[in-house]
Amino acid sequence: MTPELIGILAVGATMIGLLLAFWRDARADTQALRVEVNAGLAELRGGLADLRKDLQALTERVSHLEGRMSRLEGAIEGFFAGRGPRDRHDDAS
Repeated sequence: MTPELIGILAVGATMIGLLLAFWRDARADTQALRVEVNAGLAELRGGLADLRKDLQALTERVSHLEGRMSRLEGAIEGFFAGRGPRDRHDDAS
C-alpha cells in the first residue's frame, strides 16, 4: 500500500469514528429532550384537569347565582306590581 492510500484510509476511519460519536451524543440529547418534553406534557395534563374542575365549579356557582337572581327579580316585580294599578300597556294580551 502506498502512503497516500494509508492516509486516506486513516482519515476515513477517523471520520467514521467521529460520525458515530456525534450520532451517539445526538441520540442521547434527543432522548433527554424527549423525557423532558414528556414530563412537561404530564404537568400540562394535570394543570388542565385542575382547570376543568375549577371551570365546572365556576359553572355551578354561576348557575346557582342565576337562580337566586331570578327569585330576587321575581320578588321585586311582585312588590312593585302590588303597589299600584296596572297599566294597560304592561298586559301581554
